[in-house]
Amino acid sequence: MAARILIIEDNQANMDLLVYLLSAFGHVPLQAYDGERGVAMAKEERPDLILCDLHLPRLDGYGVLAALRADPATHDIPILAASAVPVTDGGASLRRSGFSGALPKSLEPDVLIPSLEAWLPAAMRSSVAPSAPAPAPSESPASSHNGSSRAHILLLDAAPENAGLAASILAHCGYGVTVASTAEQVRDVIRQPFDLVLCDLGLYEDGRTRFLADALHQLPAQPVIVIRPDDDDDVSPLGRGRSKAPILLSHPLEPQQLVSAIESSLARRD
Repeated sequence: MAARILIIEDNQANMDLLVYLLSAFGHVPLQAYDGERGVAMAKEERPDLILCDLHLPRLDGYGVLAALRADPATHDIPILAASAVPVTDGGASLRRSGFSGALPKSLEPDVLIPSLEAWLPAAMRSSVAPSAPAPAPSESPASSHNGSSRAHILLLDAAPENAGLAASILAHCGYGVTVASTAEQVRDVIRQPFDLVLCDLGLYEDGRTRFLADALHQLPAQPVIVIRPDDDDDVSPLGRGRSKAPILLSHPLEPQQLVSAIESSLARRD
């Protein structure tokens, strides 16, 4: 089932690329080149997902967001912010403003589609894109132990606002992924043989840090990568009791940066 995705973007080159990619993956792109037209199209077409530039003529991305969130007919449509301006807080301020999530325009095309599709229902995702994780601990198809995946990674996902984005990127890059988002789910999967543990903290909250620290205490041997919302956030509790300090990354996360960190961490382990 194809998704209808509204693109609100005033740059023609960016629009052309997005239209091409979405069409190639079986989706139906809808186009608006300014904020006012974007609001009108959203109300007329009721798309499944909206990708909105922040800097737009006539009405900027925040104005588009406010108009659509104020209308009951469009209030619940996922709206992703897209901007070439670097985001230093992992998109936290954008989510607090009401955006469902944020995507940097620098994403590689082969990662952009699964990143977008993380906000779509499973039935609307393209068959070539990885499925986002279920709420319960689960393995993506790539994570079966038949030698087909590059490594088996436990994703401790404390960032529900990112809608499984890290899992989608990992699976798309060929890694086996098991996801755990609660202490109960960690207990269910703790005995599986993981090559690496990836922690996505998301918004900086004490409860999330405690969940990750408690989980890592049960996994003392595996190398760890921590994705935190900002370079200044203190995640030292996640490294306590480990022989090697975690590799630290920050949002917004480039997919190739994550892959490089994983390969570096695995090489350091070996």
